[in-house]
Amino acid sequence: MRRDQYEAQADSTGKSQAQRFIEAVQRSNERAAYYTQKLSPSAFGSQEFQSPVKAGNGEYLMTLTLGSPPQTFDVIVDTGSDLNWVQCLPCRVCYQQPGPKFDPSKSSSFQKTSCADNLCNALPVKACAANVCQYQYTYGDQSNTNGDLAFETISFNSGGGDQHVPNFAFGCGTQNLGTFAGAAGLVGLGRGPLSLNSQLSSTFANKFSYCLVSLNSAAASPLTFGSVASAANIQYTPIVENPKHPTYYYVQLNSIEVGGQPLNLAPSVFSIDQATGRGGTIIDSGTTITMLTMPAYNAVLKAYQSFVKYPMVDGSAYGLDMCFNIAGVANPSVPDMVFKFQGADYELLAQNLFVLVDASATTLCFAMGGSQGFSIIGNIQQQNHLVIYDLEAKKIGFAIADC
Repeated sequence: MRRDQYEAQADSTGKSQAQRFIEAVQRSNERAAYYTQKLSPSAFGSQEFQSPVKAGNGEYLMTLTLGSPPQTFDVIVDTGSDLNWVQCLPCRVCYQQPGPKFDPSKSSSFQKTSCADNLCNALPVKACAANVCQYQYTYGDQSNTNGDLAFETISFNSGGGDQHVPNFAFGCGTQNLGTFAGAAGLVGLGRGPLSLNSQLSSTFANKFSYCLVSLNSAAASPLTFGSVASAANIQYTPIVENPKHPTYYYVQLNSIEVGGQPLNLAPSVFSIDQATGRGGTIIDSGTTITMLTMPAYNAVLKAYQSFVKYPMVDGSAYGLDMCFNIAGVANPSVPDMVFKFQGADYELLAQNLFVLVDASATTLCFAMGGSQGFSIIGNIQQQNHLVIYDLEAKKIGFAIADC
């Protein structure tokens, strides 16, 4: 890990990278708390399409093109939700976004969805007014979007040139509140019927992959739908079914190693309670830091505290539990971690585990948190890994890569 990986520059809002990271950690904690509550009892041939993935304020963005003629937007990529939406005119309550909002009046292919449509019935919260399907969608950090469910033409560029797919369902959001700054909306890549990948499954062979650059990077990496990338070292783990919560990508995490040493964890720590749907492990691009169920998290903290000999400092200002003072250390060294999934070893290098959080680059913090009852693999831990979602074969593949 090099000190020059940390950049203290401000963004267009005047916030430094450290400030943006603190906010991203807070959103991860809020998202985990929301999941804890939610997961408790209560006519085209196969094509390929790539969109550049860009690092945002703790999330990743892709380009979405809607309408006739096309209107283009940068939207957050989220594998933990299903609804695709953009801010729409006329706005009742909208946050400030770069570029114009979607204007339905300028598209000849825009059509509102009726209340009887199957995709309207797939919404978790819906209403009906004048036979128009209306939605309300809330995210883990309590950000939310409200508006009309509509059909529109989605456009993309494949190897065969521009393609236009009609009748793509999306949310035309006219009341949107929360932490979406820097994006015009969101693309849901979950397993439910409303997600982009589900709606276009026949077009793109029910597969997609991404390779996330560092959040500090100005570079972009492709989010690929259809023929996914390949690498010699790809390992696959099955997607685990959780009938109580079918949107999420569950995988079976069996154990964790730190510095080559297995942690003493009972297998039940990562299991799903079949009666309630609680527990398990989710892969989620929309959460910034990994949140481990508390028994696993405490064991990981203990292991790193025994391995890392730098002085510990208070990390509460950054929302993190384990930080070290590395002043005067040119190249800090920390042990790697391995998530032992069913059939796949997922290796986490220093860049996936620790972040420099201050402008002086002297405070090195562990980029994970604790969660009640279940675990989320966040996007920092997915950086510089090729992640493949083969939904036809119901498996997820991993390989270390230079994204």
